[in-house]
Amino acid sequence: MNFSPKHILLPFTFSVAGAALASFSYAAETPPPEVEVREKQTVEALQQRIEELEITLNERLESLADAVEANPSAEAVSSNRVHIGGYGEMHYNNLSIETNSETPDQDFRQLELHRMVLFIGYEFNDWARFITEFEVEHVLVSDGARGAVEIEQAYVELDLQKNMHLKTGVLLAPLGIINETHEPPTFYGVERPIIETTIIPTTWYGAGASLKQSFDNGVTYDLMISEGLKTDDPTSNPNAEPFNLKQGKQKASFAAAYDMAVTARVAYRGIKGLELSGYTQYQPDLDQSAEISYADAATLVGGHAIYQWDQFTAKALYARWQLDGDAAADAGKDVQDGGYIELAWKPAERWGLFARQSEWSQTEGESNSQTDIGVSFLPLEDVVFKADYQFQSGDTQETQGFNLGVGYQF
Repeated sequence: MNFSPKHILLPFTFSVAGAALASFSYAAETPPPEVEVREKQTVEALQQRIEELEITLNERLESLADAVEANPSAEAVSSNRVHIGGYGEMHYNNLSIETNSETPDQDFRQLELHRMVLFIGYEFNDWARFITEFEVEHVLVSDGARGAVEIEQAYVELDLQKNMHLKTGVLLAPLGIINETHEPPTFYGVERPIIETTIIPTTWYGAGASLKQSFDNGVTYDLMISEGLKTDDPTSNPNAEPFNLKQGKQKASFAAAYDMAVTARVAYRGIKGLELSGYTQYQPDLDQSAEISYADAATLVGGHAIYQWDQFTAKALYARWQLDGDAAADAGKDVQDGGYIELAWKPAERWGLFARQSEWSQTEGESNSQTDIGVSFLPLEDVVFKADYQFQSGDTQETQGFNLGVGYQF
């Protein structure tokens, strides 16, 4: 049985009114005739006012009921300001590692739920919202476990204009192809492209603020100021790996902010199927120290191109770090760069094939390469099964084998 607001509100309203009138009538002693006449007139006026209010309220309730019947979801949609989403992926890795040293060869077999992520958003109104991303990696987070709990995004976004947006909080850096969009159905390969997990240390986020503006001609730009990287000082920690940029991510956790990083990106998407993007980041001090430090400034410059034509997609990305100072040069880490080319073919709506070639160097005199080929099957638009074969070669070891994965987004 359905109850409208008037079924509950009207009886209650008039019961209270009736009780009030009865109390008014019986509470006083029997008044003189002239007072009784005035009271009777007052009661009659109150009763008339109540009847008028009843008529008005009934008209408004019936009008509201008609509107809800005409569009039952309108009220729910207008009041539903909370949005929930997420993604996750499970991987199986079967790799053989051959070393070029006295270290014995290894067989690597591993099955794990790599990550599970939840998005929660709240709309304050039509121009202000809050967005957060909560992630659990490797299932277990406890002493001795390698898992992690991370808040990769947590920011307030304000629409300054229709095409201009300000974000403040924990943000993803506007760098690379997958740093901001890395849900499993959106990229090929079980593992993320290695250039975008080494040279561009995806997923790369930090505390700060950013401004984004888009234009009708397809040009957009991003400006961001945020915490910088903080690499270990080998002079005070003999076990530290100097100038390891991926390990230098502070992740907005007690982040040292003596020297903030500035990031900029310009992208063009004015031609159907084409995306061109260039980006840079500058940070004055990789040591993030208030005192004289062993590290100097670091500058990242990169860019990518994506072109999709019918069933074919081609991607190319290159990124290069320049680390200033004698310490970085002495460690052979002053230049760290890499790039990849990826070709994909989607012969059917639910099937896709790809091949990717990556080349990179993180230490002077050393070079690495990796070839990936694989297939993706999407039984649903937001669910993907993946399989690929990889061959990686470097100065110290060679790794080859296959990977299987399943991923989803919602």
